[in-house]
Amino acid sequence: MRKQIMALVLLAAGWGLTAQAQESLRVDNYVRQYKTYVPKELGSKRPLLISCHGMNQDAAYQMNMLDIASVADTAKFVTVFPEGIAKSWDISGDRDIRFVLELIKEMQKKYDIDSTRVYLSGFSMGGMFTYHAMNKIADRIAAFAPISGYPMNGATALESVRPIPIIHTHGTSDDVVPYSNVKKNLEVWITHNGCKQPDKVTRNYRGTGHITHHLWSEGNDGVEVVLLEMARKGHWISNDVVKTGDEIWRFCSRYSLPKSSNPTANIHTPSTTTKPKHNGVIYTLDGRNLGTNPSALPKGIYIIGGRKVIK
Repeated sequence: MRKQIMALVLLAAGWGLTAQAQESLRVDNYVRQYKTYVPKELGSKRPLLISCHGMNQDAAYQMNMLDIASVADTAKFVTVFPEGIAKSWDISGDRDIRFVLELIKEMQKKYDIDSTRVYLSGFSMGGMFTYHAMNKIADRIAAFAPISGYPMNGATALESVRPIPIIHTHGTSDDVVPYSNVKKNLEVWITHNGCKQPDKVTRNYRGTGHITHHLWSEGNDGVEVVLLEMARKGHWISNDVVKTGDEIWRFCSRYSLPKSSNPTANIHTPSTTTKPKHNGVIYTLDGRNLGTNPSALPKGIYIIGGRKVIK
């Protein structure tokens, strides 16, 4: 039966049919799962979008929420939906960074994607992971698109990291990862990128009554930072009138990395003098602030000082 399914997937690719597949890849000592969406008649050297799910969600849920198929079919790019171990992401180490790098290699082998046009996005904890990757693999990711997620201890930008394009989407009524902290996290990268201040604000963006578009432009290397402020939207991916996936593609597709005959990735590690400020605040994995007293916590998994801690 498995051989028959694989044959159908291969035939779909060969005959130019749209292929959706659940696939696996061994990384380190783990067999990692992921889903792909590949448009029909893809062609060669097409872009790749990697979209990471939220905490306690999975790749199928993220694929359904992002609803990227119609955008990908028109623009002809591959979308990969990775699956986190235990439905979460390593937002302090390199385990899932290595997974992303191996996914890029795998998509190059299978679909001949353009390695200079790889984009990373994620929802909630996937958005936190997207910020984490900015400091780790900006030499392999052309643009970043976090959704409803940011580092709960505050964003940091390593001096050695290139200026990077970012589009962040967030609902103002988000009660899991509060909207009130979005701009101060983006400000770190706006300053790092050397973008023009203040932001250019466009209300009723694309004819909608609920989206305000914030643009910080003229950054180094021509990069921009965009915030899509979704009024009255909560902790979800909004596709109300304007699709989040469409906006991510419209922004990210403008960017590519310098051409290289043999692109390599260096996983950046912060120097001993670059430490995020956390002040001992404890967060749940979905971003709720639990104060600073670890002794009062029930058994579970928490983020303390930017690291995942099991009690």
